[in-house]
Amino acid sequence: MRKFLFILPALLLFQCARQTQPNGGPKDVDPPQLLTSNPEYGQKNFSGETIELTFDEDIKLKDAKEEILITPSPGPKTKFVAKKKKVIITPENKWLENTTYSIAFREGIQDLNESNPAEDLHLAFSTGPEIDSLEIKGSIYEAFQEKIPEKITIALYQQDTFDIFKHKPAYFTKANKRGQFSIPNLKAGEYNIYAFDDKNKNLKVDSRSERFGFLSKKISLPEQSDSVKIEIIHLDSRPLKVTTVRNSATISTIRFNKPVDSLKIFPSQKPIIYTFGDTKAEVILHKDFDKKDSIQLRVFGQDSLQQKVDTSVYVKYSENKSIAEKFKVTDWNAKIDLVTNRLIAKTSVNKLIASITYDSIYIQIDSSTFQGITRNEILVDTVNRKLSINVKIKEDLKTKVLNPVLILGKGALVSIENDSSKAQDIKLKIPKSEEVGTLSIEVNTKEPYFEIQLLTADNKLTQSIRNTKKYTFTNLLPGEYKLLIIIDSNNNKKWDPGNFFKRIEPEKTLFYKSIENKFSFPIRANWEVGPLVITF
Repeated sequence: MRKFLFILPALLLFQCARQTQPNGGPKDVDPPQLLTSNPEYGQKNFSGETIELTFDEDIKLKDAKEEILITPSPGPKTKFVAKKKKVIITPENKWLENTTYSIAFREGIQDLNESNPAEDLHLAFSTGPEIDSLEIKGSIYEAFQEKIPEKITIALYQQDTFDIFKHKPAYFTKANKRGQFSIPNLKAGEYNIYAFDDKNKNLKVDSRSERFGFLSKKISLPEQSDSVKIEIIHLDSRPLKVTTVRNSATISTIRFNKPVDSLKIFPSQKPIIYTFGDTKAEVILHKDFDKKDSIQLRVFGQDSLQQKVDTSVYVKYSENKSIAEKFKVTDWNAKIDLVTNRLIAKTSVNKLIASITYDSIYIQIDSSTFQGITRNEILVDTVNRKLSINVKIKEDLKTKVLNPVLILGKGALVSIENDSSKAQDIKLKIPKSEEVGTLSIEVNTKEPYFEIQLLTADNKLTQSIRNTKKYTFTNLLPGEYKLLIIIDSNNNKKWDPGNFFKRIEPEKTLFYKSIENKFSFPIRANWEVGPLVITF
């Protein structure tokens, strides 16, 4: 009896030890592995109603409707259910006959404990006797941006009459973090391809907020399949229209629903003076007509997508007084070009310039030498309220130690409201040769028209050249720089965003990238960089 009493506690202790899970242990880093699927990969003549996948461990779903991409889509209300080691997919609509379906699971299926996603999981099957096996591969990038845009949807249409703002695609996928994409299991034929930022997840382009891009020419399979490149742009594609007209005692303000690229206003009576407001979506009219009158104006505007508005508005006198602002001149952007010995200076104002006192604007070369600036050397952009000076300096700045100053005396600029500018002294720095560096470039391209812009690290333009295949940028202050290339296909000296409805692609842009895959490079004092070879 005493022996029995000794053994029983030992057995109890042994059983308790077996039931306790040990603490710690290695972290589960292995992704779930697919064991079986119905249908199997590549299966033909599939006639089942649902898809069932079995894994080697318990799993869960994450954002299944967004991450698990089925093309052609069986409907947005397709159900995804995880039960222990199984995933069951029930389509909203029945599987189409004689159709190849492709499913990319991305990161939609993960293990239960550590959220490791199943890697490179893809399933293709056919409801008919043949399975399509062609594929389109490519990449996307965003115009004027170094960073690859994320979560971009790439879509295919075979119809000629489709509208990316109204219709949903037959085939689609999403680009990875490197901007790369592939759409497999396609049949031979021609496809229209486009890409967009589907923020509202409706598989259509929202013209107000979503970025998009497209290729004007169809992709023909099997002839074309690799290296498709799509440029994404971010533009407001809404039709241009006038939204409001507001009147006060001295001005009227016309507002558009978005910025305009070009503008003309035709009065029914004598000419009227107008400028853009704080943005190019606002136009300020300076009224000079009888207070009793209401005059009709014809407003013609065009946005960057060449969408036009041609309408009539009425403006009139109102007792409402606009808020008075002081006349302001923004900080000058002024620099000396030692190659041409010219001063180039630019500024903007908050009011229309009515007159300029030219005698009050000059360059002080040194304590005893002054150079006036003539009427022809000052350019006023009335509509955009900008002023620029371009003047050749008579003294040789490269051989003499000088510290020139651009001077605008008090009242040099007078606004349409008869208030004048304050005095300004703008010091012009002339860097010494040992304080600056140079950059030489060589361009390898068959494109006849292009512009190369030298930018600072924060994307400020320093210099630019056009249609030149060998060039040296000189007198560069030390710092980080970038090179932006704009292919000016129509040689109109500006970047054009294209027009989807006219099947005109945006003009291509790209940044120079070094062999280390870096977009920027340093310029050091008294140092020469290059030649950098730019190929496009």
